Amino acid sequence: MKTRHAFPWLRTIPAAAVLAAGVIAGMAPASAISRIETTRTDCSAIRAVLVREGAAILRHTSKKGLPIYDRYVSSSLQCPGNSIGVWASVPARDTKSCRVIACDPNTSFDDGFFRSRPLLRITE
Repeated sequence: MKTRHAFPWLRTIPAAAVLAAGVIAGMAPASAISRIETTRTDCSAIRAVLVREGAAILRHTSKKGLPIYDRYVSSSLQCPGNSIGVWASVPARDTKSCRVIACDPNTSFDDGFFRSRPLLRITE
């Protein structure tokens, strides 16, 4: 007796294509990253978003009127690859210098044997 499959078209899809689709779907981000206009937001609120979400795009306008934006994180452990977490500051609504963490791909703390990274973390 021959067994009927519920989805006979499924036999025509190569296993490699199914595997590739699963890998690509797994690499997609779970949610969108927050974008914050820093000069319209208090420093404590900026830091709270970073702590809650782990990362955010912070944006402000330069004195020349150009937009400045970058990705900032709540901990240096969230910096990708060879980048290192460094302290940075952005203007906020309530202060000219709100302390946050940026990932700098040009900074190296390579001591020759072990690659050590200072642990930076934002706490509220």
